[in-house]
Amino acid sequence: KPPDPALVNWCFIYPDTYEIGLPNQGLQILYEIVNERPDGTADRAYAPWGDLEALMRAEGLPLFSVEHHTPGHEFDLLAFNLSAELTYTNLVNCIDLAGVPVRAADRTEGHPLIVAGGHCTYNPEPLADFLDAVVLGDGEEVVGEITEVVAAHKARPGASRASLLLALAGIESVYVPSLYEVAYDGPSVASITPLHPGVP
Repeated sequence: KPPDPALVNWCFIYPDTYEIGLPNQGLQILYEIVNERPDGTADRAYAPWGDLEALMRAEGLPLFSVEHHTPGHEFDLLAFNLSAELTYTNLVNCIDLAGVPVRAADRTEGHPLIVAGGHCTYNPEPLADFLDAVVLGDGEEVVGEITEVVAAHKARPGASRASLLLALAGIESVYVPSLYEVAYDGPSVASITPLHPGVP
């Protein structure tokens, strides 16, 4: 399905090259689930090789989706599948190439949500400053719950990004880093404290 402003538009991004990312079954399953829903659409994108990235930056072309060539910053959600720690820097680079502020704190109402899942998000703290939400565990069920929350948010004109993040934090297995204060003891996490009542 093509992106549609009336629906929740996902772009599932594998932060590595097309040849490496295309066989990933997790991304393909989520892509199919969302496209089968009446309230969602999904495209895919992959990290470009260095030569293409340099050309895109030189020409002012943002990271875009494979199916419809939609610029990354026009989606409601950019969702990354993280299967290796070595893709962390690719994730940050893809966010920047999509024309979205790299740090979550710098994003405003008009920017897409940056979400990540996959087995390399079981410790999300190394990427916490860059992500709006993290899915801990399998995404097959929660992708529908996230779609419903974002659809409800889009149906309320003037609803704030902050209220959307609070709603997402209410979904079991979704971690919203900006709603917590994390304290460290050297390299180890000492405590994680919710910043709002009702945040798990």
